[in-house]
Amino acid sequence: PLYYSNTASTYNNRLGEGYFMRGYYYYQLVSQFGGVPLKLTPSTSAETFFVRVPEEECYKQIVSDFEMAYSLLPTKPEQTGRITKWAAAHFIAKARLSRASELYSKWNSKYKDEDLDAVIKYGNEVIAAHPLVADFVDLWDFKKANSANELATEVVLAAQFSDDQTT
Repeated sequence: PLYYSNTASTYNNRLGEGYFMRGYYYYQLVSQFGGVPLKLTPSTSAETFFVRVPEEECYKQIVSDFEMAYSLLPTKPEQTGRITKWAAAHFIAKARLSRASELYSKWNSKYKDEDLDAVIKYGNEVIAAHPLVADFVDLWDFKKANSANELATEVVLAAQFSDDQTT
């Protein structure tokens, strides 16, 4: 595997991407299954027993990971498809909006006001950084993988694909 030293020019970007991905995948897991085991340290041997933690603890970690990513990632991607501060801001808003929902009303009252304020703050930042396109059609030109539609101002994060049928 490729490891980055903390002196490499891309260290903060890779670290931010790592925090983003962990937050993103835990968000997906909690949305689907509720509380899940939180594994935050590397394994040094085989592990076979994990304990689910409550959704509240999962959401604390998810929000923390997205906020760390937000603090480390650049505003402009190194290349199309790389995660930026604005993708992290979008998911901070999404995770906090989820946590503030009535689905978690048994435990979310102490977070709700702060979460909803954060949704507005981060949502406004993303909208300011990624204004709507002038022509809606610009978002839907899928004639070729990785085409100009992925560079439209409205696109916050674009997955990169290959249209090479031989690979």
